[in-house]
Amino acid sequence: MKSDNERIEEFLKGIVLPEYKSDGHARQLRAQILSGLQARRAGSGTAHWWKTAALLLGLLGAGAVTAEIVIRVHHFYLEGKARNGFYYFSTTPGTAGTNQVDSIGVFVRGDLDAAGIKQKRKDLEEIDALKQRNAGELYSVVDMDVNGNPLGRIFWYKYVLADGRTEGQAFSDGFESESDRQQIAGLRQRGEREILDAFVVEFGGQSQRTLRCRYVLSDGRIVVMPAETDPELPGPVPLTREQQLELWQMVLPGKGKFIGSAQVQVHGRTFNFQKYSFTLSDGTVVTRSEGQPEGLKKSKLTAAETEELGQLVAAHKGETLATYEEDVKGKPFKFTRVKYVLSDGTEVIQSIGKPGSGR
Repeated sequence: MKSDNERIEEFLKGIVLPEYKSDGHARQLRAQILSGLQARRAGSGTAHWWKTAALLLGLLGAGAVTAEIVIRVHHFYLEGKARNGFYYFSTTPGTAGTNQVDSIGVFVRGDLDAAGIKQKRKDLEEIDALKQRNAGELYSVVDMDVNGNPLGRIFWYKYVLADGRTEGQAFSDGFESESDRQQIAGLRQRGEREILDAFVVEFGGQSQRTLRCRYVLSDGRIVVMPAETDPELPGPVPLTREQQLELWQMVLPGKGKFIGSAQVQVHGRTFNFQKYSFTLSDGTVVTRSEGQPEGLKKSKLTAAETEELGQLVAAHKGETLATYEEDVKGKPFKFTRVKYVLSDGTEVIQSIGKPGSGR
């Protein structure tokens, strides 16, 4: 005898989700669910199937009579182990090391076996659906500056899964809404952005350059997009998915051989590039360059610097600069602003906000 979960999984496989075109999408999907349930309830109790219907319709958003909430189904895939203790999952297979800005990527710490990876994929998909329904509890907000360069705001949410477990996940401000994405696209088209870093991968006579850019939205929020295709060098380089993933895993801990530096003009500004050579396990040699605008102080941290910062934070070796209050998403938060100085002199300022107010 199949369990309820197995029945639901079997049923869902038989439903073809329509492409999102308008607000009628949710209504169309509801109609498919209801017609599918009615067609399958023969031989089973009516109450059982309508409980299932209520569950599935609930995933499309509470208060369906008064508002339409369109849930876009995302499936997560394991890209590989990114750094010590971290796994990388994304919603588009093979995006590691590429510029798929529409893909959702998540780092997960831990030691996962095959069963753990399968469960984590399910958890991430459930969290993604909860996020789209605004069903998370915002419990922390983090702003960070590196040498005076703001990196954007990170929101930490708690989500209660169907089995009662609580999971936390972070999201950047740039992915809060479709209107944000559209505004960023407009700013990008008009060239109203600041290029913080440029990355070039060269192989097989082809070159691909991606950019890390900072945008200031109309409401003053700062959004940093980590990887955008540069149309001047769009690529793609002829590397397989496995080769891209291996290169990406070698780049993070800095396992390349330094082969030189150069100054290159990127969109009218001089960039100082450092070039490295990477030899993959199959013998393939790929070069990768990373450059920053001349005169711009370092605006991001390496993996080693991030680890050093974590140690300073854990040891409370920072200087408290100020405390202040701010309304975030309609709720009061109290922030503490702390400065940390790394061993190479890099200054990092973290502002961490927690729910609450002294008002």
